[in-house]
Amino acid sequence: MPNLAAFSSIFANPTWDVLTVFFFVAAGFFYGISAGRTRMIAVLFSIYISQLLFEHTRFINFFLEDREILEIFLLKAAAFFALIVILSHFLIRSVFSRSEDSGVWWQIFLLSFSEVGLLISAVFRLLPAVELFTFSPLVSYFFASPNAYFWWLILPLIVLFVILRKK
Repeated sequence: MPNLAAFSSIFANPTWDVLTVFFFVAAGFFYGISAGRTRMIAVLFSIYISQLLFEHTRFINFFLEDREILEIFLLKAAAFFALIVILSHFLIRSVFSRSEDSGVWWQIFLLSFSEVGLLISAVFRLLPAVELFTFSPLVSYFFASPNAYFWWLILPLIVLFVILRKK
């Protein structure tokens, strides 16, 4: 775990990595307000399916030959987000078409924050060369490390279990 001196240096000299934390908080809050529970669950399943497809198929590598690192990252991220949008659209129309969209406010916010954290961690995994990009200790610890990715994979499932359990 990073020490307090590292955290205080981040806030004394803010970097662009602080934008990641700000995006996490803002996106989690606004996404929880704007999307319903059904849409969030469909997008969550779309993220899991997209990660699985993206990590085990190499179709996009054909288009990425002889490109710069930033261009590779942007193309991968665009393809990843497009796949999430397409899959969530199909899931909402087919699987989740008859689901009720009610939920307690704290459940919706818990689901939205865990989903946004998973998405941020998944985007960090798309970076073609993590060694070339340096992140603040806070962002590295909570989003960019392999352990953080594992916990972000597990956390939304735990939240779903809590939300969808029978009373």
